[in-house]
Amino acid sequence: MTNGNHNFANRQNCPDSGEILFEQYLEEKELKYHRVGFDSHLNPVSNYWKVHPMIRSLPDYLVEKDNNLIWCHVKGTANFKLKDFANYTDFDINYKHDCLFYVVFCFKEKDPIFRTMNEIKQLMVGQTVKQWHDGVKYINLNL
Repeated sequence: MTNGNHNFANRQNCPDSGEILFEQYLEEKELKYHRVGFDSHLNPVSNYWKVHPMIRSLPDYLVEKDNNLIWCHVKGTANFKLKDFANYTDFDINYKHDCLFYVVFCFKEKDPIFRTMNEIKQLMVGQTVKQWHDGVKYINLNL
């Protein structure tokens, strides 16, 4: 299972447990969904880093529910990268259009936690910015 505290190489060798749990949730709820974003584990793209960061950070899913379309970015950890915050906020403001947009945190034996970018911004206030060995900065969200 993936762990947000592992280094990049180790995280890439683990299954996307958050996404597996999210798909199980959607199937249990009989919701139609479409895989949209890049899946680095199941279908890796060579030279992935050459793709523009905004494209790389497209939401993982587009979910259909009650005549609504919902963009969902799935996380299997509460560690939230600052660069993801910037990219997801940009998507939320400029590209979600008439759809809803949530970051969904999925953990084993718990229901998914759906958060808007405004809610995440509030969770970030007053938190300590940490940094992994590769220089990536993140905040551990108190969900």
